[in-house]
Amino acid sequence: MTSRPRVTDADYTRLLRLRTRLRKFEHWSAEQAAAMGLTASQHQLLLAIRGHQDDDGPTIGDVADYLLVRHNTAVELVNRTQELGLIDRHRDGSDHRVVRLALTEEGRKRLNALSADHIEELARLAEVVDELFDTLHRP
Repeated sequence: MTSRPRVTDADYTRLLRLRTRLRKFEHWSAEQAAAMGLTASQHQLLLAIRGHQDDDGPTIGDVADYLLVRHNTAVELVNRTQELGLIDRHRDGSDHRVVRLALTEEGRKRLNALSADHIEELARLAEVVDELFDTLHRP
């Protein structure tokens, strides 16, 4: 059995700082989404669609995987977000059984408005993560 290094008081302090900072980021992000008329989940859905690498767009299964939710939960989220006019469904060009998702122009506008501020905030969060890794207790 491999022995683990002893966790020091300073390690606990750094871990707490990181976890607290992550929760603050999530809270901040949810507030930003709400200011744009979105739930945090809807914001994440828009990001999952826009960030998907396949030009055809993600499937509901793809976004369920990105969001770490069950397929039926993703379907409900897609339905609510589509009702807001932020996303569209379309059939896959090569397999008509597959449904793909795409942002509407309004969905793209809202995501763009949120993304620049999120990138700046993530840069600040990266500083905390970098510090944690740079100072972790090593045997």
